[in-house]
Amino acid sequence: MEGKAVVGTIVSLDNEATAGVMSKAGFDFILIDTQHTPIGPDSLSSIIMRLQPTESDIVVRVVYNEPWYINMAYDVGADGVIVPMTNNPDDVRRAVSASKYPPDGVRSWGPKNTAKYDAPPGYWARANDELMVWPQIETVEAVENVDEILQVDGVDGIMIGPTDLTLSLGLPRSYPPELPEAEERINYVLSKCKEYKVPFGHFTSTYEIAEKWLRRGGQIVTVGSDLGFMADGANGMSAAATKLLSEL
Repeated sequence: MEGKAVVGTIVSLDNEATAGVMSKAGFDFILIDTQHTPIGPDSLSSIIMRLQPTESDIVVRVVYNEPWYINMAYDVGADGVIVPMTNNPDDVRRAVSASKYPPDGVRSWGPKNTAKYDAPPGYWARANDELMVWPQIETVEAVENVDEILQVDGVDGIMIGPTDLTLSLGLPRSYPPELPEAEERINYVLSKCKEYKVPFGHFTSTYEIAEKWLRRGGQIVTVGSDLGFMADGANGMSAAATKLLSEL
């Protein structure tokens, strides 16, 4: 992503029509969330195939920090992974190692979708350098270890998980989680990302929250989702129609 700020959106539906719309929407990246959806390996492969060809990078939030999850996401065509619950530098090194072929890591050879990177020889040459690894900072422990996390070789950016960070702080549940105590720690992580020149990312969900963190110097944000856009459109049209009928 070449150091510039990027805006992504979330795809959660394995549907040819919606995937076609999302793939052409012009977002810098499309995030497929397998952590908090029932998307499994078969569905993930199908969704990526439905999204292609697309100018957007495809990033997969894997279920957990396990090498086989990470390996599989790349094999079916992901350009990057977000790895949840990476709370210390050892967790992050595990995620990076799973993302790299030897001698840089432990990833096993067997990609099934390499068209974006040319034939397998081209993918072989480019994968370790071009595929992205974004650990997720979403606990008090991760914030306390942020200096060490950001110094792990191979980290291409981080993602703040604001809701889990709020829960980790023992704060009242709030969505979006904009409580001062949580925001103080998120600002601290942002300052550290600037210090170590690592792109700061945030699951911002709405345009307004995304704008706030981009203006503060964040570089990776997410806005909306396929399901959310559909719901917003349907609810908005229903409300307009109901208002019209009440005026007749």
